[in-house]
Amino acid sequence: MPKTVMNSLFYPNIFSFITLVLSINSLLLSTCYSIDEQGQALLTWKNSLSSPTDALKNWNSADSSPCKWLGIYCNSNEEVVNIFLNGVELEGPLPSNFQSLKSLKNLTISSCNLTGTIPKELGEYRELTLIDLSDNSLSGEIPKEICRLNRLQSLCLNGNFLIKGEIPYCIGNLSSLSILALYDNQLSGKIPKTIGQLSKLQIFRAGGTYLEGELPMETGNCTNLVFLGFACTNISGSIPSSIGMLKRIQHLLLHETQLSGHIPEEIGNCSKLQYLFLYSTSISGPIPSQIGSCKELIFIDVSTNLLNGSIPRSFVKLMKLQEVDLWGNDFEGAIPEDFGNCTGLKIFDASNNFLTGSIPRSFEKLVKLQDLKLWNNSLVGAIPDYFGNYTELTFLDISRNLIMGSIPRSFGKLAKLQFLHLSVNQLSGIIPVEIVNCTKLINLTLGYNKFSGEFPAGPLAI
Repeated sequence: MPKTVMNSLFYPNIFSFITLVLSINSLLLSTCYSIDEQGQALLTWKNSLSSPTDALKNWNSADSSPCKWLGIYCNSNEEVVNIFLNGVELEGPLPSNFQSLKSLKNLTISSCNLTGTIPKELGEYRELTLIDLSDNSLSGEIPKEICRLNRLQSLCLNGNFLIKGEIPYCIGNLSSLSILALYDNQLSGKIPKTIGQLSKLQIFRAGGTYLEGELPMETGNCTNLVFLGFACTNISGSIPSSIGMLKRIQHLLLHETQLSGHIPEEIGNCSKLQYLFLYSTSISGPIPSQIGSCKELIFIDVSTNLLNGSIPRSFVKLMKLQEVDLWGNDFEGAIPEDFGNCTGLKIFDASNNFLTGSIPRSFEKLVKLQDLKLWNNSLVGAIPDYFGNYTELTFLDISRNLIMGSIPRSFGKLAKLQFLHLSVNQLSGIIPVEIVNCTKLINLTLGYNKFSGEFPAGPLAI
């Protein structure tokens, strides 16, 4: 057969065959990827995981869109706007291929046992307003690419324990940020001064890390802050006077740090302050009288510091106080006579100081007291009979003082009392028989006093 004839017969058949193969492949591909581009991206990430419970089993490629899948939420245009996976056992890396999810606003993948680093591609998801990757096992550093997300309002990376490195200096670019939660990680370095550019910031928590250096003066520019927490870090230096610019602050948690210096008088400008935790630092000097302007205070703990001077009389203005912890300092002088005006007080601990004088008569008003601890001071006078009106009292420790007189018979009314420590005083007389009515009592110390007679018989639990 002539060559030209053979070619004319052969090539059309080849072309037909190729066209048929391409058509079949197209059909097969269409079948395999009936899901849209968003779903394909999600399935690609799913395939990188090794969920032991097959938690994402309804992520099915046969669906036309992922909008009904577990943890996936779409808008009316079937665009993925929210990924919410909390407490789902996934095991594997974070997604780095979600660029096709162009409308994604909220990304929550928390408590899912994810590992690996935070991908820098996260900075490409420009519509994000919320990122919550908390309580996983992520490692590595916080990528600076996150600073591109100028719509981001909430960034929660807390509870990963393995995230290290510094807080990116560019964090100040996140001008919409209102929540920044970085606590319980291995972050180190200094708190960047650019934090002061976050004028919308309401919550900033970075405790339980290795952060060091001073709390920046610029923190005062974050005037919308309601929660500031750097507890259990290595931050040092003084509390900046700019703290007084935080007129909306409610929680100030700076305990178990290396802070020193005095509590600034400007703290009195924090008129919304409710919880003040400054215990176990090296702060010294007196508590400023301006603390009395913080009339929303519920809880103050400044224990185990180097504070001195007297307990401020201005405390009596704090009518919402429920707990006051002053123990382990160098306070001296008498407990303010009007302290009993804080009638909501449930816990008062001024132990291990150098307090003198007697227990104020106004304490008669503190009928909600549950714990009263005044041990290791130089208090004098008698145990007030009105202690018997403390019907909620579970713990009373006034040991190691100079208290005289006898144990009031009214103690028999303390039905909830579990711990009673009166040792190392100058108490005398007989132990009242009524004490056997304290049937919840499990720990009683009376030694090194001048009691006479025998301990009354009765159904005590001790």
